[in-house]
Amino acid sequence: MPSSSQRAQQSICLSLVAIATIAAATPWTVLAEENIAQLPGDMIRNSKFGLNFRPRYEHVRDVAFPHHATAGTLRSRATWTSARWDGWELLLEGDNVTYISSEKFNNTENGKTQFPVIADPDYSEINRVQVSYALKQGLFTLGRQRINYDDQRFIGGVGWRQNEQTYDAFRAEWNFNDKVSLDYTYMWNVNRIFGPDGDDANISGPVNALEIDYKIHPNHNLKGFIYSLNFHDQEQLASATVGAEWSVDCDSYRWHLRAASQGDVSENPYSYQAQYYNAEFGTKPVQKYKFTGFMGTEWLTGDGQWAFQTPLATLHKFQGFADKFLTTPAEGIRDYYAGGSVVVSGIKFAATVHKFYSDRDSLDYGNELDLVATYSITKNIDLLAKYATYDADEFSSDTDKFWLQFDLKF
Repeated sequence: MPSSSQRAQQSICLSLVAIATIAAATPWTVLAEENIAQLPGDMIRNSKFGLNFRPRYEHVRDVAFPHHATAGTLRSRATWTSARWDGWELLLEGDNVTYISSEKFNNTENGKTQFPVIADPDYSEINRVQVSYALKQGLFTLGRQRINYDDQRFIGGVGWRQNEQTYDAFRAEWNFNDKVSLDYTYMWNVNRIFGPDGDDANISGPVNALEIDYKIHPNHNLKGFIYSLNFHDQEQLASATVGAEWSVDCDSYRWHLRAASQGDVSENPYSYQAQYYNAEFGTKPVQKYKFTGFMGTEWLTGDGQWAFQTPLATLHKFQGFADKFLTTPAEGIRDYYAGGSVVVSGIKFAATVHKFYSDRDSLDYGNELDLVATYSITKNIDLLAKYATYDADEFSSDTDKFWLQFDLKF
């Protein structure tokens, strides 16, 4: 039997061979953003091909587990995009995740429950395969695709994890004029972050998402949204959400107010009504150090049985990088947060502090500090270091997480 390190090396080689085969078989050029084919054959001749490699080290210390978790992973991605001819464009993207260290973590598939979870299974799959048709006023996309609505609070791609969340869907984006636009998506399957072979790899069932934007003023935008999640195999997440957002984006500051109401649908075993509220104010970059600041609060209500849930969101972006609230507690949550960023010698430093309470029964969940540093070594290589520490009080357990990551794009 080959050792784990030998298997990792073999998997890396297979991944690179597969990517090289795709590249060799396809005539491609690196073109400017405007890539229009004059003839049908130019869709292939003038196509674009890109490679991305993302090696990452992740360490998790959670006092609820007897062992720390450590993962070294490499995501390799190859993306082929045709030139657009007569409005039509094709896209094909393959991913591979390989382990480049010992498997001392729970990847959600390997049964190593003595370790904390690092949700990066090793796998190979088609990440995206789609066809799109563009008109002057809109864009239509069919197939397995990346979908990020707004700041990804309700629907997103979870791009932080090595296996991105994608959607088998039809999406229509349409601009009626310079003030009113519509974005509608029908999804029949969600390809989650847990790998193609895991028990939670997919959520099936019709999802309808509709957003309507109205630009009140060049700097003021009003949005209404409806998300209907009629899941078949995870009925507890079946829900309908209706909400609105008012956002302002000026030269020196920005703010938004957002509210929504959610209730059970279909075969959801919980009968509930829950609310969502979010208010945030932030400043734009000022002075030579490009300092920004922000503060806000986010409430997801709960009744002690069930709470407002956002199962399709990029949850890592919200309520702390330690990921302690991926499922909203039954008593709900109130998150009060503040932070800022500054650029020094080309390095961007960012920090955010959180204070968490329950929405019901006034529980003090705990505190969290998140720190991030990013630096572009070259135009093709980025470096990221990130740290999160959660200090538990009346919810979960003390947790520290650290990441070191390179991002290579070609």
